Amino acid sequence: MLTPEQLRERLATAGLRATQQRLAILEALLTLPGHPTAEQVFRRVRPANPTVSLGTVYKALDSFVAGGLLRRVADADGTRRRYDPDCTHHHHLVCQDTQEIIDYCDPQLDHLLQEFFAARGFDNFQPRSFSLHITGTRVSH
Repeated sequence: MLTPEQLRERLATAGLRATQQRLAILEALLTLPGHPTAEQVFRRVRPANPTVSLGTVYKALDSFVAGGLLRRVADADGTRRRYDPDCTHHHHLVCQDTQEIIDYCDPQLDHLLQEFFAARGFDNFQPRSFSLHITGTRVSH
């Protein structure tokens, strides 16, 4: 868990003022497991911050995305926004049954995708980054 000073530094690096509400929202986002929804963040923040609204949480999360502190991720059916505080390069496997989002990193897959796009060539478009969002179901062995 980050200290309050480390949370302030993250916000400052993103060009955001470290308001009490933003600090609480960022801390909740970083302590919730997986890829939480705004509603989950709101439920975590609300007891200690009764003046925080769901709209405030959405606005803060959107400003965090714009500032590069987190990424927006769709759930299995694309109806809810989820948030990923891990901004390193990785992909997502999404279970349709449980709605769980699993981070997946594979340099070999990344290399294959880079080769694929280089071989095809796109007129007036040069890919710089990519992130796969693969939907399926967990299979028990």
